[in-house]
Amino acid sequence: MTSFYRCVLVAHDYLFFTSTGTRHTSMTNFIGNYALMYAINTQVNRTHRNASGTKPFYTEDLKRFSLYATPAKPLVVSEVPLLFSVLKWNRWERVSHTFNSVYTLVQTTDSTRKPNLPQIGSKEKFAPLDTFEFFVIGGAPPTLVRLGKKHAACRIHAYPLTLVKKSDDEFFVDHPVNPMDVSGFEQKIVRGDYQLQFPPLVLNAKLRAEHYMLKDDNGKTYHVLKPSGEVYQSVNLP
Repeated sequence: MTSFYRCVLVAHDYLFFTSTGTRHTSMTNFIGNYALMYAINTQVNRTHRNASGTKPFYTEDLKRFSLYATPAKPLVVSEVPLLFSVLKWNRWERVSHTFNSVYTLVQTTDSTRKPNLPQIGSKEKFAPLDTFEFFVIGGAPPTLVRLGKKHAACRIHAYPLTLVKKSDDEFFVDHPVNPMDVSGFEQKIVRGDYQLQFPPLVLNAKLRAEHYMLKDDNGKTYHVLKPSGEVYQSVNLP
C-alpha cells in the first residue's frame, strides 16, 4: 500500500479559521495540520467528540491518528477536477462576512446583565473552490471531509508518491512546517520564516533533519519532513 500522497484540498463552501483578533477576526493563508488530521482520520472514533468544551485533547489525539498530514499552503492557480473536465481556477482574495450575536430565537444577546445590544463583527473567509496543497503519510485520505469546527465541506484529491530515499542532510521543505511535530526543532532549523498562528508554522524552511525525498508519476520530486514517532505513535513512518 502506498504510504505517501500529495493532496489538493478544494473548498466546497466558505472556509474560515480564526487566527488573530476577537470581534473582528482574520486568517492567515495556511491551514494548520491539526485541523487537517482531525478531518482525514475519520476512522478514529475517540477523537471525534460531540462536545469537548474549551479543553484541547491534542496530546491524546495525536497519538491515535494513523494518517499524518503536513500543514497546507494555498495554490494561487490550480486545476480543479470536475466530473468530466478540469477547471483552471485562479485563487480569490479572502472575503469578509459581517455577523452579530443576537440569538434570533428569543431576540436576546448572550449577556443578561448588559443592555440588549448586538455585538457586530466580521470574519474573513476563503471562497469556495480555493485550493490548498499538503502531504499525507500513512495511507490515502478520504475523498470528502468536513474541515474545522464549522465543518466546511471539502474535497481532497490525493496523488500517490514514490519514496526515492530517506536522508538527514540539509534540505528545503516543500510544505509549511509545524515545529511541534519535530523534537529538538530549534537545533535542526537552518533558516525559515515564522508564521504566528496555532499551531505555529515555519515557511520557506531549510532544515537539517530526517526527511523523505518523494517522486510523482511525472518525475517531479518533493521533500517532506519526517514527523516525530513519539508524537505520532500510530502513523506508519517508513
